[in-house]
Amino acid sequence: MNVMMSAVKHRGGSPSKFQLVVKRLIDILSSVIALIVLSPLLLLVSLAIKIDSRGPVLANKVERRYSEQKIQILKFRCGSLSHPVTRTGRLLVRNGLDRLPMLVNVLRGDMSIVGPRCRTVLPSLLLSEHELLLLKNSPIKPGLFNPRASGDEYVGDADRRQIESDIFYITNWSLFLDAKVFVDAVFSARSYKLD
Repeated sequence: MNVMMSAVKHRGGSPSKFQLVVKRLIDILSSVIALIVLSPLLLLVSLAIKIDSRGPVLANKVERRYSEQKIQILKFRCGSLSHPVTRTGRLLVRNGLDRLPMLVNVLRGDMSIVGPRCRTVLPSLLLSEHELLLLKNSPIKPGLFNPRASGDEYVGDADRRQIESDIFYITNWSLFLDAKVFVDAVFSARSYKLD
């Protein structure tokens, strides 16, 4: 299911404070339920990482929002000093399980269940001044699940198409759109590959 289109159409405006509060409440409730339900799996994964290699269970990675705010994202550690990717790490990445600790990021308010991507570098040459302002000034937080650009393969203008999908999401946000992005992510194998 393609949630986005190749040409960006702006509805204009941004979510109201009430809408942002509702989105935040959904994030809190969803992350708490997910962490409780998945706690046995989180424990098993933690044990597997400790058995497979030495080192901490979690890895911190600093990412930036479009607004340039830094976020310390939690993930399960997938490598070690001797092996960039361990056997357990390979399994975790393939199935998207390395991202489960990001639910803690959602719970503490750094991220949302659904939202635009975090980006280390914003390729300003690909964007108009209006688009840059939309991305940098949006109150919507980065998501554990992200809107996907249309098309099965990203070639040539991959960055542009992915940014367009984020702009479309930001300017057309609704709970219904969140639900569509979430369902698309859950049932798409591409969702579990790191951007």
